[in-house]
Amino acid sequence: MNIIEKIENRIKLDVRRALNRRTAYDYPPENDGWIKYGSPILGGEAGTFYDPFVRRIDNHYIMIVSHRNTKSIVRCDSNDGIHWSNPVSVLKPNKESGWEDRVNRACYWIKDGVWYLWYTGMNEKEAKIGLAVSKDGYSFKRYQQNPIIVPTESHEQGAVMNPCVLWDDADFVFKMWYSAGEKFEPDVLCLATSKDGINWEKHGQNPVFTHGVDKYDQCKVGGCDVVKVNGRYLQFYIGYENIDNARICVAESNNGIDWKRIKQNPILSPTKGAWDSDAVYKPSVCFDIKKNNAYLWYNGRKGHNEYIGLATKKL
Repeated sequence: MNIIEKIENRIKLDVRRALNRRTAYDYPPENDGWIKYGSPILGGEAGTFYDPFVRRIDNHYIMIVSHRNTKSIVRCDSNDGIHWSNPVSVLKPNKESGWEDRVNRACYWIKDGVWYLWYTGMNEKEAKIGLAVSKDGYSFKRYQQNPIIVPTESHEQGAVMNPCVLWDDADFVFKMWYSAGEKFEPDVLCLATSKDGINWEKHGQNPVFTHGVDKYDQCKVGGCDVVKVNGRYLQFYIGYENIDNARICVAESNNGIDWKRIKQNPILSPTKGAWDSDAVYKPSVCFDIKKNNAYLWYNGRKGHNEYIGLATKKL
């Protein structure tokens, strides 16, 4: 590509973004009782972080998050969900594998004293899902037969990524919801199940969640976090009005397959002039039943600057 072609492509991109962004603030920045914490809780001098996954373990919070500067996955700890420890690398790229030029978009689950870390590995052509395990949550060892999930279906195109896994006590299986489609901003959400966290069976009705009819997610969906509360599944996901307008939305399900969007969507949208004025996306949620609080960490972007933010809600 010569310099003239680069300039022309840049102009086309700027025009597209300007047209798409005309509706960026059509929804309130906070909805359904969610309140944004004023400033980012992670980012800045420590580098660019994106796609957080947080769970409450032994009365404190553990975040697994992607670090753009090192193309790796890092861990941060917090007692309150606001103030976080310095990031510690837990998984670095492995270019020798042929598919892990960079690793990111991970989740974890602890079962029988073992930390399972499912993560996205990417090269220039495709994205796949791998597994690493640990006994302490810091030193992870890759599964030798990685990757464990690869694109095989037409709706997956060249990418399966952004896994969200939970152990379902009612069904005695791991359940994984993952994004599929376009490599960087996937199109649909799919489901797979596993008895051991290694060997996965994709659901026959995939994709189980696609774009909607309302404007806020009329283009595509992706990057979900699923939690099970009182026997019901809650899915917090990215809703794309178009490729340049992303918001955070919620859907509910009795079985993790058939989903219904809540009427209050979207629950979080960009705040004009703020650090998340261009997009809010990739949510991760925890419920503190004792304090009657819900915590939602998310990506926020202004220009090329990405941060991790927090929103809270009284239950």
